[in-house]
Amino acid sequence: MFCKYKIRCFFIVIGLLLQFGSCIEPISLQLNENDSESMLVVAGQITDKEGPFRVKLTTSIPVNTMQPPDPVLNAIVRIYDDKGNEYQLNGNNFGWYETTEKYLKGVSGNSYTLSIITPDGKQYESSSVLMEEMADVDSVYFEEVKRTRFEGGEAFEDNWMNILIDTHDSEGKIKYWLFEFEETWEVRLLTAYVMVEHSAPGSPSNITRESVNVSPEKEVCWVTKPSKSINVATTVNNQVNELKRFPVQTIGPGDEKLHIKYSILIRQSSINRDLYNFWKQLMDANENAGDIYDKMPAQVYGNITCCNGTAKALGYFSASSIREKRLFINKSEHHLETVSAYKGCVYYDYEQLPWIPKSYFGIINETGAKVYCSADFCADCRAYGTNVKPDFWR
Repeated sequence: MFCKYKIRCFFIVIGLLLQFGSCIEPISLQLNENDSESMLVVAGQITDKEGPFRVKLTTSIPVNTMQPPDPVLNAIVRIYDDKGNEYQLNGNNFGWYETTEKYLKGVSGNSYTLSIITPDGKQYESSSVLMEEMADVDSVYFEEVKRTRFEGGEAFEDNWMNILIDTHDSEGKIKYWLFEFEETWEVRLLTAYVMVEHSAPGSPSNITRESVNVSPEKEVCWVTKPSKSINVATTVNNQVNELKRFPVQTIGPGDEKLHIKYSILIRQSSINRDLYNFWKQLMDANENAGDIYDKMPAQVYGNITCCNGTAKALGYFSASSIREKRLFINKSEHHLETVSAYKGCVYYDYEQLPWIPKSYFGIINETGAKVYCSADFCADCRAYGTNVKPDFWR
């Protein structure tokens, strides 16, 4: 049923959108501009969290192309396990393929293989990937550190925050670790001290500080974002097989996330050596160029191979059990300089020129005058997040 595979190495320019939990985001791969061959790009992950099995199929794009990658439609996609089970994945118009059954969970100890037949008849398969049991997260915590920056020939010290994790596997089965996270923070419109402009463009400026009454449903929201970086670690040469004070996220001064209340959910998963090397090469290649999503040349290894030809495929199919731990941080618990998400918003109480967009914000408490702004983001927090409090929020 399965073909033998050889892991191939490709010189590519890569931009990755992270696989998070059971929801897989697309991988957008760009080729070297001298390589015009379009390749299949695969992003797929099975976890022991409830949900459909999902795979994303797209094609790689030239380095000098700004357009998004094209989805691969009408492919035949199946996942097999070593217990004889077969799962058919159905596609949509965006290149997403998922099982009809919505409550599937991967099983620790089982091995899984992805099979793809594209509309042009090419057959691809992943290597068999074992879902290993994952140890629990011991603790998640934060510490503040001082960093020095130089500006105008002078040195300044800023407070930064490192979010750290402690974990271990006493049985010594887990040697390669991957950490992902999801951040949620509270945002509030500035209503008690809004700077309101009272004169139309071309007139003398008259700005006062006002208290504005806005509809309650658009005042407080929660914003949730997945991580934009990959954190992998190994305990191969660690006799006690533990990670202490491992940094998962760093937050600097002037960040809105810590302005009111912040939460981070860290997901810890076990990976095999091949997947560890895949992510490590990307991290090393991007070490001096920002986060893992920067576009730059890198040699990366995947585990997807064409079985009936010489076509190349990029990306990775993996299976991971996951353990989670959440941390909350209130503004009163740290000393970092923070800003409101709405700090740069401009408000006015006059009718703007008709061709300039405007959004209704609220009413000045003292005068009853209507207040507007030029962006929905500044007028309603629902343009940025959701006003439904998350179930986990406390």
